[in-house]
Amino acid sequence: MKDRIITGGKGRKDVTVVVSRNVFPGHEREYDEWVRRLVAAAKEAPGNKGVTMLIPPPGQSGLYHVVLRFTDEKSVHIWETSYVRQKLSHEADDFSRRSRQEATGLETWFSIPECPELETPPQWKMAIVTFLGVYLLSIIIIPLLEIPFKELNFYLMNVMVAALLVSILTWVVMPWFSRFVFRKWLFK
Repeated sequence: MKDRIITGGKGRKDVTVVVSRNVFPGHEREYDEWVRRLVAAAKEAPGNKGVTMLIPPPGQSGLYHVVLRFTDEKSVHIWETSYVRQKLSHEADDFSRRSRQEATGLETWFSIPECPELETPPQWKMAIVTFLGVYLLSIIIIPLLEIPFKELNFYLMNVMVAALLVSILTWVVMPWFSRFVFRKWLFK
């Protein structure tokens, strides 16, 4: 029913729970009534810091999201195990299908935040794009590091190469590849 995102700072771990549902065509009114009851119940839950609803553009059916923020994991557990939340979740199954996204590895390099409904690409496509990213970066990084660090220990040099590769892949190359360069091919 949910995905969790840990947010906050300075020792504080707020928890955000995203409830995503595909509403069956023609059942949008039932969903609207249901989500009002869900929001009212969530606002009464201990530790709730707010609720936000994200809906598809007018005239389009599709994926709806309810974003619930809590002060901590304990508050989330109380909410999730509450009778009212469980009852509401079962009611929603009559007019919608739960949509769950979970990323555990390389998939996070291939997620597009503005299009959460996209399926994760097949592993073979992710492997090809990752290989291209690693190959292109390594033929640039290794020669550049050899110039100033020619006499550096082999193992230390490899640590530097690995750190640079992972960092640049994670924050620059893979987001650019998955959102712009290979987007049509990856997600078709």
